[in-house]
Amino acid sequence: MAKAQIPEGLTADYENAEVRAALDALQQAPDYAHLAAFLNALREGYLVVDVTGTPKEKATRIRTIRSTTGQLLLPVFTSMAELRAAVPKAKADKVKGAILPALEALRLIRSDRFVAAQVDAGSAALVVLRKYIDRVIDGDVLDAAAVEGMR
Repeated sequence: MAKAQIPEGLTADYENAEVRAALDALQQAPDYAHLAAFLNALREGYLVVDVTGTPKEKATRIRTIRSTTGQLLLPVFTSMAELRAAVPKAKADKVKGAILPALEALRLIRSDRFVAAQVDAGSAALVVLRKYIDRVIDGDVLDAAAVEGMR
């Protein structure tokens, strides 16, 4: 079996700074332009998913969360530090994450009955409806007008 190639510059302390900056800008000034910029940024770089608790002898399983109404959410993180921030401090050193190309991580939303993705649950906790994630995955050009039209 061929050894997996780790892309140059990708380390355990990787942070998707572009997505995080767009997320911060959106939360500071929530409008359609910032939402479009955030959604477009989600296509780039890598995102982290929680795989804590996956037995070594079984297929990797992504940990999910439920909304307050019981609907399935896909948690994604901009870094391992953000993943660790989403769990109690006593468990932070036991957390395991998988760093995936951003679109591959987002495509996981199509693997089950997810209604949304939650970005950086430990800090920002931004919930993005599946219809927006689907547009990101499909490669649609998103601007303020397009996003506003999706309401």
